[in-house]
Amino acid sequence: MSNLNPLKACTFSEMQISLFFDGKPATGAKITRTIEWRKEHIDEFTADGNGQVTLPAEFENYYLKFFPMEFVSAQFLTVQYEGKEYEIWNYAKRNTELNSEMDGEPLKLSCELTSESITTRAFGSILGTRCTLPQES
Repeated sequence: MSNLNPLKACTFSEMQISLFFDGKPATGAKITRTIEWRKEHIDEFTADGNGQVTLPAEFENYYLKFFPMEFVSAQFLTVQYEGKEYEIWNYAKRNTELNSEMDGEPLKLSCELTSESITTRAFGSILGTRCTLPQES
């Protein structure tokens, strides 16, 4: 969509997530998405009976897009499940385009909540996650 409207910035691309706890779907898990760019934006979602949830893409007006300045949209996802909170995504998006988080590929993640969080360099930024990225599958 940001390609269609040059005055929009994608602050968080659509993300399809499969959540698991001890290998079983994390049915009813609550996902909180926090986006920090110019102002903080928080929304919440609930995983379905298969532990799956789709977060829609978020776009903001970006009238300064054509000026030479750095774009950084901080992205955080936490999951509340069975009385505990798990951080599953901590990333700094550095490009205004849709799906730029994964070099143009759609965000489809599989997350085992009982896994240890890892920190890695991914797609031009540092990523903290408990999820398996598609190319790791």
